[in-house]
Amino acid sequence: MIDPGFWAEFLIRAAATGFVVVFVAWSAARLGPAIGGVLAGLPIVLAPGFYFLVRDQSPSFVADMAAGTLFSMIATQAFLFVYLWAAGRVGPIAATMLAIAGWTILALPLALVSHDIGLGVLAFAGATVLFRLVGRRLAPALNSVATPTQWPALIVRGVAAGILVGVVTLLSPLLGPSLAGALLGFPIGFCVILLSLNLDHGSAIAGRTAYAGLLGVASLATFSAVLSVALLAMPPWSAYVCALAASLVLTASMTHMTRRLALGTRFRAL
Repeated sequence: MIDPGFWAEFLIRAAATGFVVVFVAWSAARLGPAIGGVLAGLPIVLAPGFYFLVRDQSPSFVADMAAGTLFSMIATQAFLFVYLWAAGRVGPIAATMLAIAGWTILALPLALVSHDIGLGVLAFAGATVLFRLVGRRLAPALNSVATPTQWPALIVRGVAAGILVGVVTLLSPLLGPSLAGALLGFPIGFCVILLSLNLDHGSAIAGRTAYAGLLGVASLATFSAVLSVALLAMPPWSAYVCALAASLVLTASMTHMTRRLALGTRFRAL
């Protein structure tokens, strides 16, 4: 018989993650795709997941897992690029499935290589520049018609995201740091956010959010890299706070830069 405490902890992890995913999806729809894509790169899944891992596992295990997650962020860039390409060509479900296939093809071999932090950072930066340059031509024009958020469906999708995080973090000792890190890095937050935007607001907003997300993922990569390095140099909770702070500061900076660029574009158009 499973300990009731297991289910209580699982529900707490799933509910906390699901709430954050729903909030960010709603924010992305309200603030527009440029800022929404950056906000979608917040560690909405990684932060809750690694919170419980830091609490329950050894620093070396979590550091290895964070390094594996950093490498899976390279596959997340492939996920967003494929979604950007597919959003205007196929339906919301098909675009999501194609993007997941793109992530899987790249994430599985990346989970098996040696997870050197320096190499991971360089590879992530290279993938980001490449996909942003190519994706610029694929980003669709926006339709300014606003549509209401479908809250029941969005909540169901948020719950699904929370369940994934709850399962991976609880089973991580059995999976090992490399595989668990790759699975925790699976872009379930982006899946829920982009699918919700596509279904509720149209493929153009979802596609533009995916393009902006190529930049926003830098926050997730920063969280993973800082956590992996800091866990080997300072107490676990100090390392966690440093990683979270670095990620939030980067997101705030990118959001500010995006807003200034948008205002400058509007000013020049007048």
